[in-house]
Amino acid sequence: MASPAVWTLAERPPRTHGPLVVHEPVNINLLATNTEAYDIALRSAGGTHEYDPARDILYLDSRTTFEYFVGVICGREPDPWTADVRHLAVALNMADRGLWLPNALTWLASLETLSIVYPAASGTFDCHATVPPPENPGALLHLLTKEECAGLTITANYLYETHGGDVPVVWTKKADEHLSMIEEHLVMYCAPDWRGGRCPIWDGATKRLKLKYQARVFKSLTLKPYGPGQEEHVGDAERRL
Repeated sequence: MASPAVWTLAERPPRTHGPLVVHEPVNINLLATNTEAYDIALRSAGGTHEYDPARDILYLDSRTTFEYFVGVICGREPDPWTADVRHLAVALNMADRGLWLPNALTWLASLETLSIVYPAASGTFDCHATVPPPENPGALLHLLTKEECAGLTITANYLYETHGGDVPVVWTKKADEHLSMIEEHLVMYCAPDWRGGRCPIWDGATKRLKLKYQARVFKSLTLKPYGPGQEEHVGDAERRL
């Protein structure tokens, strides 16, 4: 199966979109075989195709694009193409923006996966860390394995402003725990008693959102070929809820 391409929303895209063009991702299967195939894969990267909401990933990488997407494109008169988006990814620092994302889910009627994009597959990062897209077109959004999630730590240490004063927020979580926290936040603010039954991907039977939550990182095109027995396996970190 071909890897999904990534379309990063422009800072101020036109209100009415024509065909949305994305770069073809590098062929991960060729990267994982031998040096000759690896070279072919890198040379073949950079083609384009029309954005396919059934396969490709829409990526929101900054506060500007995130708030523009939620507040304008998914606003009172949402652009029609938003109803076809199935795969949405947001940068780590955009993962918890209060009611912004729950508001957007009101209009994303076909959404199937929500990915949080982390700065790297291992290490410790502040929850406000930015994740700009790579300069190289065709970069992959790699789905983290369970083992990689276990080696990735997210921390928070800041003051949350409220009408009653500042509230300290301090926590440390592994990537899978962070995903669970994001899920619970969305469930709370997309529930019928809060959203008035207007969230089209709410599952009344399970009282959850009909979403897969994923942890991803951008994978550079400068990877070296894998050696024998080191073929990559992805998908372990995906959780269907």
